[in-house]
Amino acid sequence: MINLKKTLINIFFVSFCLINCSNGETLPETDTTVVSTEMQKEISLLQAEIDSYKQNINAYLKENSNLQNELKKANENLKAAEIIIIELSKSKIEKENNTPPQLPIDTKKIIPLPPTPPISDSMLTKAKAEDEAKSKSKSEAEAVAKAEAEAEAVAKAEAEAEAYKIAKSKSEADAKAKLQAEADAKAKAEAELNLKKLKDECGDSYNSGDYNDALLKCAELSNKNNVFGKRIMGLMYLHGHGIKQNTSKANELFVETAESGEIWSITHLANNAIENKDYVNAHKWFTKGEILGDLNSIYQLGLFYYNGLGVTQDFGISYSKFIKSAELGNSNSQFYIGKFYHFGNGSFVKSPVEKDYFKALEWYSLSADQDNNKAQNNIGVLYYVGDGDETYKGFKPDVKKSLEWFKLALGNGNVKSATNIDLAQSYLYGRDDKRLSELIIN
Repeated sequence: MINLKKTLINIFFVSFCLINCSNGETLPETDTTVVSTEMQKEISLLQAEIDSYKQNINAYLKENSNLQNELKKANENLKAAEIIIIELSKSKIEKENNTPPQLPIDTKKIIPLPPTPPISDSMLTKAKAEDEAKSKSKSEAEAVAKAEAEAEAVAKAEAEAEAYKIAKSKSEADAKAKLQAEADAKAKAEAELNLKKLKDECGDSYNSGDYNDALLKCAELSNKNNVFGKRIMGLMYLHGHGIKQNTSKANELFVETAESGEIWSITHLANNAIENKDYVNAHKWFTKGEILGDLNSIYQLGLFYYNGLGVTQDFGISYSKFIKSAELGNSNSQFYIGKFYHFGNGSFVKSPVEKDYFKALEWYSLSADQDNNKAQNNIGVLYYVGDGDETYKGFKPDVKKSLEWFKLALGNGNVKSATNIDLAQSYLYGRDDKRLSELIIN
């Protein structure tokens, strides 16, 4: 292959020289024949050498298909070289039209082409071995690439199968969990329905006096750790209804339900403690009720500080308890807030508010609207007395109005209002003066 390239270079060089010599240059007349003869000989020798090379190339091409490809490329290069030579020749002619003729070429100094070493069998064998090695390497690379592609495809298929398996498993688990949740919800709803039914039957039987059936239903309810069932069982033990009376067992059940937060039991235990003048325990249970937001418990604590029951009397704390539950609608606390404004510092040491009949009327009215007969009676007192010594913001007396409120209070069960009715009627009919000292205030 190397020799072939060298030969082509020599041919290109000789051809270029021939073209230069034929570009309109005129050789001296005396040397024309000699030069022509020598050139012909040289050309003949070159042609013979070219023919020899072609024969050798054809032989090599028959032995090795790869060399045929190289020869084809060489021929293409040769054609390209010929085209280049022709183009260079044309270009040279155009450029040298106006230039002086060149000196004649000394044909004796023509550079001979270097000899081309013959291609040996060992070189052919080596080239063939190299081609086989390249082919083998390419085949091996293709085999490796194919194996890797197959392995990647297998891995992808396995990953997809695993993902499908996981997704299927998750879907099945979700479906199973959904069914279980639905079953649990259904079972819970049925259990709650049955429990409500049992609770209703327990309460109905107890309230109707069917204590045998109540014992059966309420005991079952209590065994289910139901607070209502335990409380009814406590009442049955307390009064000996349908079961042998056992106050200790009853109290035990009430404490258990109170500790769990049942307001009825809390109130029962606190009231029972008050009856026994055990104000410390009563205060403890009402405090638990206050924590649970029970308005009555908050009101009761206000009374404890108002009257100093089991605690040091403190009108400030008392007022804070009353106002807390009063603002949430407890009528008893509203009555006491009205009373604080009714009397102010005149009756309560360190009262948190000043006397204000209008404020007193406002809070008494809120309580009276809930049929609190004490508040209704005290509204009557406000209208019966008025400002008294005329130092309080113009609250004018109205005995007719006071009489209406006294009658309303009496109608709602306040028996003390009967005395106030007599006083108001006597005053209106002109039999007596107001007799304020006899007026009853709640």
